[in-house]
Amino acid sequence: MFDFSVNINTAFVLGKYEARVQQAQAFLDSEVIRQSHQFVPFVQGTLANTVVIESPGRIIYVQPYARRQYYGVDYNFTKTFHPQAGAKWTDRAKAAYLPDWKKGVDAILKGGNR
Repeated sequence: MFDFSVNINTAFVLGKYEARVQQAQAFLDSEVIRQSHQFVPFVQGTLANTVVIESPGRIIYVQPYARRQYYGVDYNFTKTFHPQAGAKWTDRAKAAYLPDWKKGVDAILKGGNR
């Protein structure tokens, strides 16, 4: 019989994992914005081009009319520039791209780059 001990630098491990989580969230936020763009109502581009990441995981379309358009209240969406424009654009992007988003996040969390 023999004794042994293992010292694990938990701060290093947690720090490395936290960095991956932050990178994965940044990737996801970016992809949601990028892939939702085709579904955002677009006439002059004001709404589509004024989206911000307020905090990790929280994307905001800052125009005062964004909420009303998002929920599609009393709107007939112009399809000239974005043929797929309509209400609930991030939900529609999620329906189309969720597997890709999961794959990218998973790759980052496993230590790869997306």
